[in-house]
Amino acid sequence: MKSDAELIRLTLSQGSHYYGLLIRRYSDYVFGLCVRLTAGDRTLAEDISQQAFLKAFLYLKRYDVARDFKNWLSGIVVNCFKDVARQEAKHLGATLEKDYAYEPDLEENRDFFRLIRNLSIDDRTIVTLRFVYDFTVDEIAEILGIKSGTIKSRISRSLEKMK
Repeated sequence: MKSDAELIRLTLSQGSHYYGLLIRRYSDYVFGLCVRLTAGDRTLAEDISQQAFLKAFLYLKRYDVARDFKNWLSGIVVNCFKDVARQEAKHLGATLEKDYAYEPDLEENRDFFRLIRNLSIDDRTIVTLRFVYDFTVDEIAEILGIKSGTIKSRISRSLEKMK
């Protein structure tokens, strides 16, 4: 099995069909992350997943092979999610954070979605990355471009809100 770095090199030098292997490798992960960030909205998660893979492909030349590809891709997913949230807020005249009333159909995750629903989009993202995907505080800081201390305090505040 080829490494992520090797598939990226092949994509850049020989064609986009190698990128399809990266998509297959990370599609379940990206979709799962999107479902959790959107509090269970599968349709929106599909849209964000597609946008994230497209943006990752467009910016693949800028990828630093010294970084973990999954972390880099996670950052793109989070940014796509935030872009969609801003667009939704603009079109609906309200924020996703306050008026997001989607009722998820994923029974096993229903309690999690209810727990994070009242968190801000940024806090929902941090909690999901930390407690669902087990990213370290430093990895989350790198993905989001925020200081580690800020991540720690947001996690603490989010846990208080969820209580």
